[in-house]
Amino acid sequence: MPKRRWIITGVVAGLLGLAIGATAVAAPSIAAIACPQCYGLSSLGDGVYAERDDEAYHRIVTTAEQRISDFYGGRTSDARVLICATPECYRSIGGGGEKGQAFGRWALRLSPDGANETIATHELAHIELHKRLGSASESVPDWFDEGLAVLISEDARYLNPAGGDRCRVPYAEATAITGADWATFGAVGSDHKYLLAACVVSHWVDEHGGPPGILTMIGDLRAGKTFTELQ
Repeated sequence: MPKRRWIITGVVAGLLGLAIGATAVAAPSIAAIACPQCYGLSSLGDGVYAERDDEAYHRIVTTAEQRISDFYGGRTSDARVLICATPECYRSIGGGGEKGQAFGRWALRLSPDGANETIATHELAHIELHKRLGSASESVPDWFDEGLAVLISEDARYLNPAGGDRCRVPYAEATAITGADWATFGAVGSDHKYLLAACVVSHWVDEHGGPPGILTMIGDLRAGKTFTELQ
């Protein structure tokens, strides 16, 4: 290879290295998803990466995936899962005070406090819904997205047991969430809005025939209808 071409190749490689390094500094979450091993996470198989080689983590994800499949009658998503056993690990991959976080349709991370079946199912529920909706994802308001994730994960913090009214707050109070900005609703650090969203969504699902109603909703939104039209 001519000397000049060697120089050009070296410059390009250097720039790519700088770009990757900048991404790792500015967006560790993205970098960790792309290279979990670079952040000390080992592969447990099937797209699961964890700080510790613990088979319990694999079982958590398997159970969560089964819950998604049970609700929808199948699963379309195939997310990469990053699990941290220590707060230091979670901070290193960009985590904050949340128990877990989903990234689009492709990946999620779980904190030490979020490494359980409920939180894993909650985050996978977001990913499955967005994967099924595709470009229509923006049609679904945040309160519905979050309430549905609570419902699918059967989070006992926000829902009564199945078999009766699932709401743990009065339904008339819960409807306030439907006209609110999810990001700014409620006091900082409060999770009261999850109670409200779970209540409203549980009623919506019951009124629309259970899980098949969600599948119908997804089909209608993909066909161009608005969320308001489906109420």
